[in-house]
Amino acid sequence: MAFQNSAWRSLVLTLVGSTSCLLIFSCNSGTKSNATEAKLPPSGKELYVENCAVCHGEDGKLGASGAKDLTVSTLSDNEVLQRINEGKNGMPPMKSALETKENVSAVAEYVKGMRK
Repeated sequence: MAFQNSAWRSLVLTLVGSTSCLLIFSCNSGTKSNATEAKLPPSGKELYVENCAVCHGEDGKLGASGAKDLTVSTLSDNEVLQRINEGKNGMPPMKSALETKENVSAVAEYVKGMRK
């Protein structure tokens, strides 16, 4: 005999000869409640690809619109953060596009990881 409820786990008791087997099934309706969904912040790579790769390229070497080759950058940590926040020459400030200090820092760490 089987009891199913898409919101709760069902318990099925099956008798096989003289042996009892207890089987537990989980029924999932395919939806998750908002309380249990944990949205992870985007990674530095995801943010970079979305906001920077169009000019710098996914590998940091594209150079479109005068973008610098990020693999040979010698900027200090503070200079990288400043450049991302404020821009320079043809590069627009990315502070508002990246929205948070954490996102700016994540992109900065990703960019520094491109260095040779």
